[in-house]
Amino acid sequence: MYPEITDIQNFIAARGITIWLGKGISIDKKLIPIVLKIDNGIYNIHVADEYDDLDYYNPILNFIIVFRAIVAINESSDFLEWCKQEDLDPNNYKLLDYYKDICNVISGINLSFPDHEIDYFVSDLDFQLNTGAMQFLRR
Repeated sequence: MYPEITDIQNFIAARGITIWLGKGISIDKKLIPIVLKIDNGIYNIHVADEYDDLDYYNPILNFIIVFRAIVAINESSDFLEWCKQEDLDPNNYKLLDYYKDICNVISGINLSFPDHEIDYFVSDLDFQLNTGAMQFLRR
């Protein structure tokens, strides 16, 4: 077993994390609505799933997808940069509203993580190249 997977499992259990597909309409054809419950908070997150990881119905993969999406917003300098990174249309006002909403709640999500820094535990290289823990999870 990969230590990253064990870390995610332990974190999910400790924080009572559940993730499920949202029933709302997507704000963009490239994004999938997801509902995240962590600690006592419930958040609507929209994620890009370029590798169809949500099709595995694996809570660990779902965790990685959702928190990678949140980190992408958190690390972007502004809305336009985020749209460019995610190949999204910056003229979509629903995306701008979503971006603003998530930016306002990220600090609350951060509090659930050690050092108040969101971590999805796997490297971006493993994620993109489908190696290590990601290859194991996608089998």
